[in-house]
Amino acid sequence: MKVEGRRRIERVLATPDLLQRVFQPILSLVSGTVVGHEAFSRFATEPVRPPDRWFAEAKRVGLGAELQALAIERILAVATQAGLPDQTFLSLNVSPRYLAHPTVADALALADPATLVVEITEEEAVNDYVALRQAVAPYLERGVRFAVDDAGAGFASMRHVTELGPAFVKLDAYLVRGVSSRQTLQAFLRAIHTFTAHIGASLIAEGVEAPGDLANLTRTGLPLLAQGYAIARPGAPWPRVSAASSRAWLAASRERPADPSAAVPPRRAGSRRRPRTAGTPIEHSVNIGVFLGTALRGAGVDSLETLRALGAVAAWRRLREAQPEVATQRTLLALAGAVRGIRWGTLPRFEQRELIDAIGTE
Repeated sequence: MKVEGRRRIERVLATPDLLQRVFQPILSLVSGTVVGHEAFSRFATEPVRPPDRWFAEAKRVGLGAELQALAIERILAVATQAGLPDQTFLSLNVSPRYLAHPTVADALALADPATLVVEITEEEAVNDYVALRQAVAPYLERGVRFAVDDAGAGFASMRHVTELGPAFVKLDAYLVRGVSSRQTLQAFLRAIHTFTAHIGASLIAEGVEAPGDLANLTRTGLPLLAQGYAIARPGAPWPRVSAASSRAWLAASRERPADPSAAVPPRRAGSRRRPRTAGTPIEHSVNIGVFLGTALRGAGVDSLETLRALGAVAAWRRLREAQPEVATQRTLLALAGAVRGIRWGTLPRFEQRELIDAIGTE
């Protein structure tokens, strides 16, 4: 059996066209825009089986790093030829055991580190986190970002989060389904959102399979990213968000609370309502919230659309004129993340430096 398995993997390595590539968009539920794409490998050969079975067999026969490197090279070649859309990232799945392997490291070096996200897979336990952090360090120095897959399931995935401090945390699909009807899942979603917001990571809900699931997640008001068949099926670069999901998101976005973590006090008789904002209220934006949102409104930035039209630096300067004590470097990064629909800590490091350099000593 091992001999046969090795022959199958060697055949794929010798015939790269048997390894096909597909891409799936990742949607911001705040802005309704695509912020990234995850790449997957598909095997166009016998036996017909899920990709993880192929990679597991490659590991068993001692060719795991070689197959992983080939998959990365094939994905990057297609993405480079197609041209990654502006202000989006490309996420690749990599086993933690191969991060430091020279063959895999060389393949990943072909990517632009500013747009690359390495997704740590949950296929096996990590026994040595010191070694894993050492493997991750050179990538972080180049500006590569990391994601932890299947948070809440598998081999101690939450320890991956606490040990690695990733830019993205991907929720296991089980935790996403049923969120509209199960209070325990709602409580968990709020809790992990609070945690990831604290570390500056963006939370990605995987397994969003129907427009109704997308609408339910949008109604929570949490600044999530989402991925699944409801948004688009994996395909050639770059799949478009389905029309049904676009309609579901638009309808649900009008119902979401401005601050889902806070209770909404009853309106007193005779009290005045805040004027309706033309567009998405600024408080709905990622990284903003009520306190910063109020300050931005005072500076004339009352909607996400206004913020995006101005840009982070111009909006920050307006804020500095109105309330200089609020206009910190961290606020600038928060605004830049809000423009994209991602957490400030998710911004590429080079972009964070460029933003801070742009304001200099202002």
